[in-house]
Amino acid sequence: MKPQMTSAKRPSVGDLASEVLGNLAFMITNSSAVQPPPSAAPLSGVIGYDGPHRGTLRCWCTPRFASQLAANLLGVDPQEDSAQAGAIDAVRELLNVLCGHLVTCWYGTESVFNLSIAEVCPCQGPPPTGQDGEDWWRGDVDGEPFVLMHKPAE
Repeated sequence: MKPQMTSAKRPSVGDLASEVLGNLAFMITNSSAVQPPPSAAPLSGVIGYDGPHRGTLRCWCTPRFASQLAANLLGVDPQEDSAQAGAIDAVRELLNVLCGHLVTCWYGTESVFNLSIAEVCPCQGPPPTGQDGEDWWRGDVDGEPFVLMHKPAE
């Protein structure tokens, strides 16, 4: 029998994002989503996990968010070349930390989970629509739009 937490006990993906972004990158989240500028080509990222439970965690963000994240992780100005060059890697690292935090918070520390390698790439158009709640979160991080979706494979 698989151990499973009830939805009343586990934090939402938005709560997890807020905690990780605050602790990892000193970024502030807000649940009222801002719309990305029409000229911004969004980035999409995905990471999976496998173990007693399986699923994927996806995010959508702007390149500006990715550069700000990289700058905060590297301790440099967001306009510096190193921040812009490290933007994709910063989103990958964020997904890795978020997914690790998700499986620990939702399923505990006794089970072993394998995380896939996070993939981030430009995507066409805005993220799909979904309802805010346990498995979706739409908000902004330091004024930039950010969408996070968890999809269980079970």
